Amino acid sequence: MKKNIINVMLICLVAVTMIFASACTNKTNNVDTVTFKVTFYDGDGKTVLKEVNVNNGDTVTIPELTKDGYLIEGYYATPALMVPFDKDMPIIQDTSVFVAWQSSIQDTRKWMLAGSLRGYPENAWGKIWPQDNFLLKSADGEFNTFFIDVNLYKGDAFKIAVIGEGYNWDTKNSIDASHLADKSKGSALQGGENLFSSGANIEVKEDGKYRLILKTDAETLSLSTLSYEKLGEADKLNEIVYDMKLWASFNDWKGQDMIRNGDDFVWYAEADVPENGGEFGIKNVATEDWYSSEHNTKNIKLDKGHYMFFIELEIVDGKPVMKGDILVEEPAYYIVGSCGNGGWAKDANVKNTNYKMEEKNGLYEKTVTFTNEDVDKNTNKVGFKVAYGAAGKVPNDKWFGDTNKSNFNVDVGTYTITLDPKTGIVTVK
Repeated sequence: MKKNIINVMLICLVAVTMIFASACTNKTNNVDTVTFKVTFYDGDGKTVLKEVNVNNGDTVTIPELTKDGYLIEGYYATPALMVPFDKDMPIIQDTSVFVAWQSSIQDTRKWMLAGSLRGYPENAWGKIWPQDNFLLKSADGEFNTFFIDVNLYKGDAFKIAVIGEGYNWDTKNSIDASHLADKSKGSALQGGENLFSSGANIEVKEDGKYRLILKTDAETLSLSTLSYEKLGEADKLNEIVYDMKLWASFNDWKGQDMIRNGDDFVWYAEADVPENGGEFGIKNVATEDWYSSEHNTKNIKLDKGHYMFFIELEIVDGKPVMKGDILVEEPAYYIVGSCGNGGWAKDANVKNTNYKMEEKNGLYEKTVTFTNEDVDKNTNKVGFKVAYGAAGKVPNDKWFGDTNKSNFNVDVGTYTITLDPKTGIVTVK
């Protein structure tokens, strides 16, 4: 009896196993095949759109899915819609696929590239209008897809923004680093520390000629994505040419050549202003750039006198702009070094009367007393030269030292220092 009960139980167990197995396998040519379920979810990550059974190791055939007013943007492996689903991946387990939709409304907005672009200084973040050369073009045969081919250089930064009437930049509809399709650290286009935060500029990490490809959603900006193709090497940057001239009423607005101070971005000149005064600006005649006061809109006015002029430039957004103000002051010979304020060139200014040299019979002379406060801590001596300059600036060729053109280094005491401007020889007694 006990043996019969065991046999019955075994028969039941086999029957249950066969029933269970029939739900997980299919018979094909008398061979059992395991199948897995692929579930297609809506972009909300919850709503089931379709379920498809796929044989073990096969790829899934994407079912036909529709949604009123929308087109399919893509298929993703995660509900965050960040990791694309690989349609060629063999299915070896139950799998979830998440569908992203985009509006079927045609995007008719004007998208424009704006930034700090070394190859296109005229772009200047779209501040100068019009900017038609930087409008993205519609890609033929592709829905809501726009592109632009540009030379980009390492260090460039940009965004892409909608341009409205009057070329107003719509800051609420702009494409920044959060929209980049490739957010890897090795990508040629990157953003700030947090690429997912809105507002970060897109930064260029590699020189090249790129095609920027923008796919937009006419209703939801966050669904827009920016990708790129590298078309080749970037064009060689045009070298900026400088021909700086003092452009003034006291030279009949014909311009006076300015001298570049070595390799520095500093130019200088000297000029006399007549009895009735005058006004001036500085012009780079090679580029027609103009530099003066009040954002380069007003000439600088001067009274009668002899002046030295200094202008310093810097490159901003690929364009030379004025660094600080144009400096204008009556030049003079000064004793500068560790003595006095210890400012060297900075002490070549009209306020430094204690070390300003006076002209006597064609020579320049000054008697000074050096104290312990004037000693250079590194040499335990008072170090100095004679400099000809103004407003805290000294041209490179207007420094006068010992016979080796080096600094004078003397002990504390009283000295008479004399310069012969014709020879450049300085004597110290």
